[in-house]
Amino acid sequence: MTAQPEPLLVIDIGGTTVKYGVWAHQHLSQQDRLATPRTWPELLAAIVQIRQELALPFIGVAISLPGSVDTVAGKISGTSAVDYLNGFPIKEALRQALDLPVSIQNDANCAALAEIWQGNARDVTDVALLVLGTGVGGAVVWDHQLVAGRQNFTGEFGYQVMTAQGETLSELGSPVRMAERYSRLAKLTAPISAKAVYLAAEQGDDLAQFCIDEMLDWLSCAAFNLFVSLNPQRLLIGGGISGRPGFVAELKRRVQALMSQHGAPLTADIMACKYHNAANLIGAVYQFYLENGDDVAVSVASA
Repeated sequence: MTAQPEPLLVIDIGGTTVKYGVWAHQHLSQQDRLATPRTWPELLAAIVQIRQELALPFIGVAISLPGSVDTVAGKISGTSAVDYLNGFPIKEALRQALDLPVSIQNDANCAALAEIWQGNARDVTDVALLVLGTGVGGAVVWDHQLVAGRQNFTGEFGYQVMTAQGETLSELGSPVRMAERYSRLAKLTAPISAKAVYLAAEQGDDLAQFCIDEMLDWLSCAAFNLFVSLNPQRLLIGGGISGRPGFVAELKRRVQALMSQHGAPLTADIMACKYHNAANLIGAVYQFYLENGDDVAVSVASA
């Protein structure tokens, strides 16, 4: 089976940014972004406006979003980077507003689906993902199948408590939070991005390098724990920072050092997600195909 040529509107809702694009003919195009609105009515209005401005004959809308997503009930539970999305039938609300079939899936699970379908998990059966953004998300694929688990919570690695003070991996390993720490410690009048912190480090800023090293230490600790607890064949790193030259290689070096230090007889097979920051969008497409039957379905083998 092959994908139908009619376009899908694809949207990735994050804690900081909403990214969107058009999927047609096995290709993602017309990508753009906007700052994540502060309320649900504002977000819904923005999505409706995106559809109107693109003015294409969409067959449906595929959405990636944070939180514990129940794809059957069409709801999100727990906490997430966009808390106003939780606890109501968001899928049905979107379907009514857009008058189109809608699919929803957790953002990290979308990244996993993209990598299973067309990316860097096609050649392995068991893989874990860490997705780095406003927080830290994750996903688990076993026997080439996405594992949702009880209450759709499998892979929520960002909740891991990393210190005696109760700080979580999302607080310590997120590049967004790292940039916030640097801004606070440097007493800046306005926050800056993780990209700007890396630039400062390259220019000899010791505090910037300290903040980056601290983030990498926590991420390598989390990655080591995933390897020795789940023992996946591969760990994939997603989020925009995964495309930064040298980032994944440095993380891999630190994890392998922990393997040696603690006597774990494992090799740290760590790769960036093939689609980097677009993985959530592409995985949302695959989720839509999985939910909407043979008329729009795509098999893994046909990609």
